Amino acid sequence: MAKERRLFAAGWPAGFLSGALLAASLLFATHAVQATEAEDVEGAAETLPVVLVAPVRAGVDARPALVGAVVAKTASALGFQVAGRISERLVRRGERVESGAVLARLDDRDLRARLDSARSALAQAQAEATLADQELARIRDLSNRNVASRQQLDQAISRQRAAAAAMSNAEARLTEAKNALDYAELRAPFDGVLTGLLADVGDVVAAGQPMLQLAADAGRLVEVAVPERRMPTLSEGAMAELVGDGQTVAAKLDSVSGAADPASRTYAARYRLNGAAVEGQPWSLGQTAILRFAGGEPTLRVPVGAVFARDGQSRVFRVQDDAVQAVAVTVRSVAGDYAVIAGDLPVGALVVAAGVNRLHDGQRVRPRRAAELAGGAGEPRP
Repeated sequence: MAKERRLFAAGWPAGFLSGALLAASLLFATHAVQATEAEDVEGAAETLPVVLVAPVRAGVDARPALVGAVVAKTASALGFQVAGRISERLVRRGERVESGAVLARLDDRDLRARLDSARSALAQAQAEATLADQELARIRDLSNRNVASRQQLDQAISRQRAAAAAMSNAEARLTEAKNALDYAELRAPFDGVLTGLLADVGDVVAAGQPMLQLAADAGRLVEVAVPERRMPTLSEGAMAELVGDGQTVAAKLDSVSGAADPASRTYAARYRLNGAAVEGQPWSLGQTAILRFAGGEPTLRVPVGAVFARDGQSRVFRVQDDAVQAVAVTVRSVAGDYAVIAGDLPVGALVVAAGVNRLHDGQRVRPRRAAELAGGAGEPRP
């Protein structure tokens, strides 16, 4: 008040002085509020997480080649149709044989004795049948002259029929004995190559017990193991390359196993080969073959670190307007540092490339590319 009195004494009006003081106070308060708001905005920007982003790139699902082995379309485990001791083996493993060739023999002494017994039994049955025919003829003549009774005629007819049946049975046993002797020789049912030896000379084998494995020359397949993830897009056609000499032929899907292997979780697929032969001979069994497939479908590529799983679904965080949005994708394959995906993402869209597990859908972020972070952009302010 003393100052006001001095100013008033100096000629300043008291009302004007009071208004000037009020305006100065308001101006100071306004500047203080603006400074506080600016500091709050700056602090909020500094608390947003900095994320490394990368663009979505175009790619192609190349359908990688599958490596397998050459197998026969038809392969059989051969065995004798009768029991006995193996006395002779006429082929070696890996040998090529023709249809009807003798592969092995059994000791046939017992079989020959059985054949002789069947022949004797047949001779006896034939003699009894002849005697029964003669007796029937005599009784029938006597019956016609009313010398023999009807009962005697019926008995003669029954004996003749029994003798005929016995002879038929003996003939069948003789045929069976002849076949058993023939079965003592194991013959190739088709042209092929011996791939396995399951019994050898001196072994006693049961009827039907496998002794040799024979793979037919007609038809060659390539068998490959297909991962579960690739089964829905498995191609019907491919080009098969024989590793040994580089020969390549067309192949077509023939069959797929009905269940996955419990250990490898893969399906066995067989591709049929067209004209798979080297110098007129079929491709050797067990050789390594590579199945190559035509170009695949257009896909997208993102860094491996961009993909995460949530609620059983693969996703990536797309960055738009400094905020992240979770987008569902399907992972086709992983190649090096990139994941091949399919999803509703345009080429060039920015996705979070690392640290996705620390973010949530809709969260605001400070996106930075790798080059910007390397140059110091986005570092916290001092």
